[in-house]
Amino acid sequence: MAGHHLSYLQLDRAAGVTLASAAGDALGAGYEFDPVGPPEPGMVGGGHLGWEPGEWTDDTQVALCVAEEAATGALDPAAVGSRFLDWYGGRPRDVGNQTRTVLSTTRSSQELPLTAAKYFRTHPGKAAGNGSLMRTGPVALCGIGDDSRLAELARNVSELTHADPLTGDACVLWCVGIDRAIRESRLDGVRDGLALLPDARRAFWADAIDEAASRPPASFKPNGYVVTAFQAALASVWQTPVPAVQPCRHLQEALRTAVRVGDDTDTVAAIAGSLLGARWGATAVPAVWQAVLHGWPSYRAADLVRLAVLAVSEGRDNPTTGWPSAYDLSAFYRESFPTPPLVGTLEDDDGVILANWSGAGEVHADVALSLCRVGRYQIQAPQRVEVRLLDEDSPEANPNLEFLFADMAEAITTWRNAGRTVLVHCVQAEHRTPAVAAAYLASRLGISGGEAFDRVLRVLPRARENPAFRAALERLWP
Repeated sequence: MAGHHLSYLQLDRAAGVTLASAAGDALGAGYEFDPVGPPEPGMVGGGHLGWEPGEWTDDTQVALCVAEEAATGALDPAAVGSRFLDWYGGRPRDVGNQTRTVLSTTRSSQELPLTAAKYFRTHPGKAAGNGSLMRTGPVALCGIGDDSRLAELARNVSELTHADPLTGDACVLWCVGIDRAIRESRLDGVRDGLALLPDARRAFWADAIDEAASRPPASFKPNGYVVTAFQAALASVWQTPVPAVQPCRHLQEALRTAVRVGDDTDTVAAIAGSLLGARWGATAVPAVWQAVLHGWPSYRAADLVRLAVLAVSEGRDNPTTGWPSAYDLSAFYRESFPTPPLVGTLEDDDGVILANWSGAGEVHADVALSLCRVGRYQIQAPQRVEVRLLDEDSPEANPNLEFLFADMAEAITTWRNAGRTVLVHCVQAEHRTPAVAAAYLASRLGISGGEAFDRVLRVLPRARENPAFRAALERLWP
């Protein structure tokens, strides 16, 4: 199933695989090897390696080696291996022991599987680390809808550094789970993957999955072993309740559960994040997390989305806009929406700047909240968040709509409390920008969504109501 056959909803979920995995990684980075994670984990950085707040670790770095190759439209294991070796040659701050041993004793990518196999033979019972499972999320994006291809790719990429059959099994199961979450809205798809495993190990994994469903997440440690890492991540996903209101909040709550497990916190949360993102989408990752998310190789949140979209689209950009690879979409917008620059500030908070696409390019703000597709270098701001919000009145278009409004209102409040200026923009500042500005005002001032929207109209006279947006605002702030 090529990416251009995915619905908008499924494309958001595919983007969630890389984004939520990195968010889990960064969330757990500060607590790695703690016996028990804190009650309320935050994206605070620190830890034994001194990570910056929002900085991802080697878990996401090696996953990006896979994603970069997947984004070319193919997933050649030898090419992935070359990326691993280049990454290792750059002397990363953190490398897993098994991965370090294999990469440090290999001269070419063609030799990697042989070196990994030798490590397996010479380290009996000690070669089933979690290092290939933590990077397997992007693999799933290259075989959406094709279980046989998923299984082959998962094993081949795993065996570049981890030759124990259990590590390949775990990657197969997790990739199938991601596929089912994207295509079928299910979080139990790992069970479907059992049919792709050798008969001799199928019962073992069926029992392991049943244990993940019944035992507390914190019981699965130490979790440097691939099986307990798999179980800890799956138990965190399955045993964290899905909220009745704004169910996509399950993503952030389950990631916190994964970190609270303790031990290899960043890896367990990264693994869990790839499955959670596949179910709930990139739009379920909190904006304040996205704003600080960053890491090797000088990437930010939008780059993770770009790679995921290209991976499921067989390396092809949108033929009309050039997104997601385009550096600047101004030419497209100039031709399709030839409107003069529009910039205004909220009467109730002049630190919140509202703009259309052409006005946004003239604004200097501390944080930019883009509610439409933009080029990779089109909007310049120290922190930038791109949010998929569609001007359509259907649950399929915006399944996380109420969460998005509540989350963006909370994020803008957080940034403003820190003294940062915030740019909010979409294409024409007619639907999305006024709705998000109204959400912020309603939350900040304690007024109704309808009254807040009326206040925004005084700043954006061309604003028009989207019925779905208005209804969501009024439900959130009656």
